[in-house]
Amino acid sequence: MKDLTKIEETVLLAIFRLQKNAYGVTIKKQIKEVSQRDYLYSTLYTTLRQLARKGYISKIYGDPQPFRGGKRKIFFTLTKEGLTALENAYAKHQAVWKGISEKSFDSR
Repeated sequence: MKDLTKIEETVLLAIFRLQKNAYGVTIKKQIKEVSQRDYLYSTLYTTLRQLARKGYISKIYGDPQPFRGGKRKIFFTLTKEGLTALENAYAKHQAVWKGISEKSFDSR
């Protein structure tokens, strides 16, 4: 399994946090709140397509909304492979940062 890019990891984590409420607008908002990164929707949806193609997320179409001109929301959920990718990314981060704490930076 290849390593996740930073944006892939960020998007997967947003979906993980949002659970059943993960769709474009909420994912973008979650990412901005947590990372202070404001990705363009085009960047977000390109990443979502990549993650779907890799099998890390799946799409679920909501019911048409009369107040949105009949458009349906597309909700995203993590697949088993997506959760495994996140677990692997977490383990790699833990290994890389092992032995380093916030106090380590105080000596600078």
